[in-house]
Amino acid sequence: MSKFNYKKLSNKDNGVFLRISSERAVFKAVGDWRKTKSGFIAVPVKIYAGVFKDFNGKKHTEGKGTLLLPGLIENYEDVMKALEDGEIIGVVCEKKEKDGKILYYLNMYTIIENPEDIEDFMNDDTNEEAKEDGED
Repeated sequence: MSKFNYKKLSNKDNGVFLRISSERAVFKAVGDWRKTKSGFIAVPVKIYAGVFKDFNGKKHTEGKGTLLLPGLIENYEDVMKALEDGEIIGVVCEKKEKDGKILYYLNMYTIIENPEDIEDFMNDDTNEEAKEDGED
């Protein structure tokens, strides 16, 4: 008998932590988000399109996992509301190389109201400037 009081860990996050690994990606929250000790927003998501990688380098293009978003996402009320309401979010990322690794940084986002528009979003090649949050 151990002197330690062990408790089982929940596997509600599907055990897979993901980061976006493509220039465009589409997902929706399927559970409550939380802030990690390192300041990221961890949110259980369903993947609709794009490439997501886990921290072992395995690519995911469908299914569920826990997406780690930068903590500054909290400053964007409509994104946080979309996460809380389970709306579909499309993101456009900027591809950069850092320390010999290819990383994708969030650059723009949009709320996709109709799931039939996901393919159009993924094929959209617009390069126009995005509006700042709060502009109409």
